[in-house]
Amino acid sequence: MKKFRLSALALLLGTLATAACPSLACAGEFLAPGEPIGNQLNDKRWQRVSGQAVHFFPTAILHSSRETEAGKTERSTDTIELTGDLNGRIVYHVTSVFDYAAGTLVNTGHQVFSGTVSGGEPVLLLDDNFIFTVDLNNGDTLGKVFLTRTLTGARTQCRLTVTGTGFDAQGNGL
Repeated sequence: MKKFRLSALALLLGTLATAACPSLACAGEFLAPGEPIGNQLNDKRWQRVSGQAVHFFPTAILHSSRETEAGKTERSTDTIELTGDLNGRIVYHVTSVFDYAAGTLVNTGHQVFSGTVSGGEPVLLLDDNFIFTVDLNNGDTLGKVFLTRTLTGARTQCRLTVTGTGFDAQGNGL
């Protein structure tokens, strides 16, 4: 199982309570219902939270794999479970570009978070800008996640920095 340490910033526009995820740092803003947003740069109050994530690699669905000059490109669907201040699941469609000469893997695509942030009501958040880089020689993983488009629920934004920390016995990322 791949271990992930997450650091996140969450902007909560609505009424939410604070949350916690070990290894996940999040920040949020709370506005009273009906309060005008005004200048968002001045209205944001970020709060750190923490949490854990498990990436279920063994259950990934591989849709396609194509050889390239430098390696291969794969498209798949994966799931991640978040516990702590962000509590729920992420389903994502990922394009993985392996460059064996450079020893790198880059993941990009689309993902949706379904769950709660800081103990609030359930939300669906979309990210179409995430990027993860993996050093294929040593397994080091670094990612940026931008759950910034609210699909349902209170308007919420979460920006996360993800660091992979290992695997469990079943091959899941932590």
